[in-house]
Amino acid sequence: MKKVVFRIFIVTVLAVSFLSASCSKKEEQPGTQKETGGEEVISYINEDVSYGLYFDEKGTQRTLTLAPGQKQFDLFMILTCPEYMEIAAVEWRLVTPDGVALVNDKYRMDRVLSMGTIDRGQSERIAPCVAGPQILLHTFTFAVTGELENAVFSVMPSMDNENLVVSECTEGFPIVRAAAYKAVVNPAE
Repeated sequence: MKKVVFRIFIVTVLAVSFLSASCSKKEEQPGTQKETGGEEVISYINEDVSYGLYFDEKGTQRTLTLAPGQKQFDLFMILTCPEYMEIAAVEWRLVTPDGVALVNDKYRMDRVLSMGTIDRGQSERIAPCVAGPQILLHTFTFAVTGELENAVFSVMPSMDNENLVVSECTEGFPIVRAAAYKAVVNPAE
């Protein structure tokens, strides 16, 4: 009787070990998210998803030469992504040069939640979700307060979360790490 109980015990231990090992081991696909020590790690930057800063609403002009005496200009933040991708949320930070002051921020009217600040990092929820290929997120108006020469504007990861990402509008709202493109006022020749 002891041998039968011992064999059942061994078979049960082996079965539980096998099941726990097979259930806990997940196949990692390229570009998927991984959990490490309770923190989410994103494994790649998707070059098809990018934040860009432009001086025209169509998203074609990344440099601007100010006219003599010009005191204001607009800067457009546009998210570019594949047409099939729907975006639910964004997270980013805007870095501006000396010599400018933000005087107006015209954002999307379908933005339902905004947390953070532009200069430290801002998270925004958009509802309903919006699809690419180009999504105008913000129209910033800047006043010129000083000399601008080769003045670079950048979209960077948030300071607190270190994220430059978008969240897709699919089950689980997967996060996609994005690329970013700068804009320059009065570029050096």
